[in-house]
Amino acid sequence: MDKQCKKQVDELNILWHSMLLKSNYKDLESKYSNIQGLSTNELAIIRIISEKEEVIIKDILEVLKLPKSTLTSIIDRLEERKIIIRAISNRDRRSYKLELTEKGKIIQDEHIKFEEEVYGKIILSLDTHEERENLLKLIRKIVRNISRA
Repeated sequence: MDKQCKKQVDELNILWHSMLLKSNYKDLESKYSNIQGLSTNELAIIRIISEKEEVIIKDILEVLKLPKSTLTSIIDRLEERKIIIRAISNRDRRSYKLELTEKGKIIQDEHIKFEEEVYGKIILSLDTHEERENLLKLIRKIVRNISRA
């Protein structure tokens, strides 16, 4: 990484953290008591289960790329907290499917609302539809290319 690139990385770091802090996400988070105390990985697992029917552990491993032991520990915690349940999978009788409990569904709904508020504040800080589209275009490019970097 050359000096110019290092300078850009440092600026991105500063801007990224400033953007998050100025979005008041911590204050917004306090409005959503059900998601407090849940880790990013726990919320990601809840999201995956909510979006796909008949989710088995293998599906989550493929998306999150976590060690199986780590994922198992997280799933155990979510089950202990009555957020998810395990049941025998119809798709693969050797595996357990994961389902959200009512509490899990409430958490997922709350997480969606929280993200809409935070990302809404960020996107609406741009003045025009064109500016917002340009930001999204650049983020899409980052998503496409980031694994090559």
